[in-house]
Amino acid sequence: MTRGRVVLGVHIGHDRGAAVVSGGKLAGALAQERVDRRKHSPSPELPYAAIDALLRYLHVTPQQLRAVAFSYTNVRIADILPQLRDEFRDHYQLPTIDVHGISHHDSHAFATFYTSPFDEALVLIADGSGDIVGHQLEAESFYTANRTTGVRRVAQRLQDFPLTYPTRRNFFNLAYMHEIDREKQVSLGRKYEQLTYLLGFAHGEAGKTMGLASYGSPLLGRRFPASDLNFSLKVRDVINEIDAVSASLRIPHHRFYRERRADVAATAQAVVEQIVIDVLNALNPDGAAKHLCLGGGLFLNCLLNHAILSRTRFRHVHIVPAAGDDGQAIGAAYRAYAEAFGSPARGGARSPYLGLSYGRREILRTMRHFRLQFEELDEATLIDRVATAIAGGKVIGLVRGRSESGPRALCHRSILADPRSKRMRDYLNRRVKYREDFRPFGPVVTAEDQFRYFELLQESPYMLLAANVRSPFRRKLAAITHVDGTARVQAVTVTDEPFVHALLRRFERITGHPVLLNTSFNLSDEPIVESPHDAVSTYLRSRIDHLVIEGFLLTEKQAGRST
Repeated sequence: MTRGRVVLGVHIGHDRGAAVVSGGKLAGALAQERVDRRKHSPSPELPYAAIDALLRYLHVTPQQLRAVAFSYTNVRIADILPQLRDEFRDHYQLPTIDVHGISHHDSHAFATFYTSPFDEALVLIADGSGDIVGHQLEAESFYTANRTTGVRRVAQRLQDFPLTYPTRRNFFNLAYMHEIDREKQVSLGRKYEQLTYLLGFAHGEAGKTMGLASYGSPLLGRRFPASDLNFSLKVRDVINEIDAVSASLRIPHHRFYRERRADVAATAQAVVEQIVIDVLNALNPDGAAKHLCLGGGLFLNCLLNHAILSRTRFRHVHIVPAAGDDGQAIGAAYRAYAEAFGSPARGGARSPYLGLSYGRREILRTMRHFRLQFEELDEATLIDRVATAIAGGKVIGLVRGRSESGPRALCHRSILADPRSKRMRDYLNRRVKYREDFRPFGPVVTAEDQFRYFELLQESPYMLLAANVRSPFRRKLAAITHVDGTARVQAVTVTDEPFVHALLRRFERITGHPVLLNTSFNLSDEPIVESPHDAVSTYLRSRIDHLVIEGFLLTEKQAGRST
């Protein structure tokens, strides 16, 4: 840790958390939900549990911090900063620490650019909503970014305040909606969220809409004109047109949205893709800019991200793995560091493995607490046992190294299984994860084989691109091939992930394919596991067959003496 140049970023609201930038490098990031075990951990309170856990792990005392930066949403950050400053200073007894307030979209922009490998890039931010600007809210923001000159916002689209909470019917059902609300401008992220609620899904479940969209066909033929960020998207748009289809077919509203929900999801996906791609082509008409960074919760949409690669002139796209608000603390820390010390270091993020890891003593204490039998194995033996078990149909929970930032498990807190049988997909959805049958699972593949198996247009290390599975492998890898023929890919290198890479190679020697099914290590409506205690507790409550924590293997769930 670099003495005297340590900055803490803090986000409050939903998906609150903490991040540390030291010496220009991103040293760590941790979401509050991982430690308090509340999904998204929504609260206006400071996430002290995440802050304390992260500082303790990084061996940083509060007194070593040079600055702290805060971000929130749906506020003027400058208005609430005095209260946040006073509380933080009082809590940690730091009466003179520098305190910064970072706007919501600026935090997203700094997070995605400074975790990228680019020296310069264009940056697009799109989410549900950002901070207050005048009498409106941030909707989408466009930046230019350069390692020398910094990150500068050059265009922004704003949206109107809703008169109701988005999850209420008078936000997403026209019959309940006031005429004034119908005409209000809304962000792309909020539009996708609005249609997600209309389908009966809850807050934070836009990923379900994305998965369901592949089962349907868009209901609309019209385009929504978009030039730069000067486009109109109203609360009534899309819903009005879908309701017209329902009326023309003389199907009652409730039955139409139940029976045609896949088509409604496909409509949401198609409209948002069309507008985003039109905007990006307008912003980069001649392809002069080769690099694009994306941030905000909208860009957790893997189908959209790969469509951007295929339908715009950008050559390379980077999406910060914590693209949603759980990445806000990262951007806040980077922005405050840039203000205090100049440009952060290039390639300084060990992204996305930025959370906590656990030593042998804590793992043993957990095993003994639960009175479980276990084995401690050398790496080669462990890899052979795990690969053989997966090939034999077993489901494996895996906890190794520092936890991932962002909502996608990338083989540090994952469930691994055989990708070859559709029966495995159905079993995982119904009996292990307890979730809807239409939900897809992603593959992890060796980096050198990612283009042989998948029609990717660039490398895909973070499971943020959904590309077609090449036709010879679709039936052979049925558990990770979605109904539309796509898969959400994570590719690992032998340098960055030697254990997982070796596991894939061992599985290939058994089955012929260096590919595994990889899904997050959690049950429905729970955060991803963080600690050995979380992992064992989830393992015991699930139908996961075996559990790996670092070099330890658990194959039996009954209590007994540990070895």
